Amino acid sequence: MRSGILVEQSYWDESYRGMEPTMAPEGDVLRAWLEKAVPRPIGERHALEIGCYPGRYLSVLAQMGYVAHGIDLTPNVGQLKHAFQRLGLQTGEFTHADFMEHRPLRHYDLVCSFGFIEHFADWRSMLLRHWAYVAPGGLLVIETPNFRGWVQQLIHRAVDGVNLARHNRDAMRPDEWAAILQEQGAQIMECGFIGEFDFWTDSPPPDRLQRLFLRAVNALVPLLRRIPPGHGALSPYCVLIARKPMQAP
Repeated sequence: MRSGILVEQSYWDESYRGMEPTMAPEGDVLRAWLEKAVPRPIGERHALEIGCYPGRYLSVLAQMGYVAHGIDLTPNVGQLKHAFQRLGLQTGEFTHADFMEHRPLRHYDLVCSFGFIEHFADWRSMLLRHWAYVAPGGLLVIETPNFRGWVQQLIHRAVDGVNLARHNRDAMRPDEWAAILQEQGAQIMECGFIGEFDFWTDSPPPDRLQRLFLRAVNALVPLLRRIPPGHGALSPYCVLIARKPMQAP
């Protein structure tokens, strides 16, 4: 395993085996958030997703009017350009490369990743690598799952421990992202947690007691969803939108 990476690339390649490029459906929490929180582009604007396959949210940004670019280490990334074009979406370059070693040939009006930085031990350096790709005046959009909130973490520890170990919970701190980026002169446009309570596991728990526990959690879902969204212990997603200054601070 390469230093600092919590999940081998072979895990992702196997996960993506047989998975076609796709767009998040209407009603998806993150899609709805993007459509509401991210400004529509005026003129030609270019968006790059880091770790882009299968393109669930990059395609949403492209549908909003951004020219879509992506980088991913999985070989499947080559499918995205044609898949997007079949949907009538504007496309730029889709690069099969290791983001940790890649050097940008340009900057982008919007740089984003979804469920990416939390798979690295040194997530702070990874966040700043994202920032380096953002053009002056451009946006950085970051999302991770919220496995750090105490309710979410308790459930994952009980029934999803193997998957939990693939994630760096220390990275799931949007307030810390904001502080790091503010040191770079960023304007923080949104920072926090989104979505009413939701929960998922990487695979069904094999143990009978774990299945019973998960059944009890599912029975509590209607009650937990009465709590307003955006709660750090319950909400399923951590998010941030930051704007880069036109000039270096």
